Amino acid sequence: MDIFEKLQDLDRRVFYLLMALAIAIPIIRPIGLPIDVTDPVKRTYDFVESLPNGSIVVMGFDYEPGDEIDLSPIAQAILHQLARKNIRVVALASFPAGPTFAEECLAVLEEYGYEYGKDYINLGHYAGGEPTLAAFANNPTSIFVRDWLGNDVASLPLMQEISSMKDFSMAMTLNDGPTGGTGTHEWVRQAVMAHNVPLIMGVTGVLAASNETYVQSGQCKGILAGLRAAAEYEQLIDRKGIGTTGMDAQSMAHMLIVIFVVLGNIGMFLSKKPSGRPGPGSPSRPAVPGGEGK
Repeated sequence: MDIFEKLQDLDRRVFYLLMALAIAIPIIRPIGLPIDVTDPVKRTYDFVESLPNGSIVVMGFDYEPGDEIDLSPIAQAILHQLARKNIRVVALASFPAGPTFAEECLAVLEEYGYEYGKDYINLGHYAGGEPTLAAFANNPTSIFVRDWLGNDVASLPLMQEISSMKDFSMAMTLNDGPTGGTGTHEWVRQAVMAHNVPLIMGVTGVLAASNETYVQSGQCKGILAGLRAAAEYEQLIDRKGIGTTGMDAQSMAHMLIVIFVVLGNIGMFLSKKPSGRPGPGSPSRPAVPGGEGK
């Protein structure tokens, strides 16, 4: 029995084991497979790089647990770039789970010596969608009296520098769509149209097309869509993270599937045997003697 015949009888558990290894190895030790940086990602990076050092930005964590794998890596990549420019961050969330994601992502700022309350703040969750965001934009402390950790917001040094949305050099929403939280459209209205604050977006892949009009109109300075965008951004900041490991794992899994499909089809083709049925042009079977009249 040659190798192709053996593949036909391969125990499926062997395939499952190989698939598990193909996914686990890049996660444990990122490979950094080549990936092209697309124009939307490069434009977003260049815009963030143009922000004044030491300025303040606001980030909305507007997504639920199901989309964490796409949006948290984008947030972390952006935060690394902001920290290198000593840009301070105010985070808020329109979903109850959002402050938890913000807490996990903002932890990267501590690598750069950021101090809570002075250099970054997690304000927590707000209810009410766009009307509440509009009220925050006009007077942040009227919406958030205490932050996610229970601190008096008005007493925090960073919040004492902010009286309205106009005090932010940039707004960013990490968004999975209008499913109960504040959507991208609301951020455009309240940040860009109402206060002329530049906006960038991190969205799931399916939302990229519907928000591209904001980029083309200039109302959105940049858009990052899904895990792929996070991996590209990590290349630009020269730091491998969840985006890189995720894309490595996906690529390795896809490569393994393609290899098995190709080998399986080769094996099936080589193992085919003639059916014994005469084909076109084959000589007819000789008559059986004495068969006539029976």
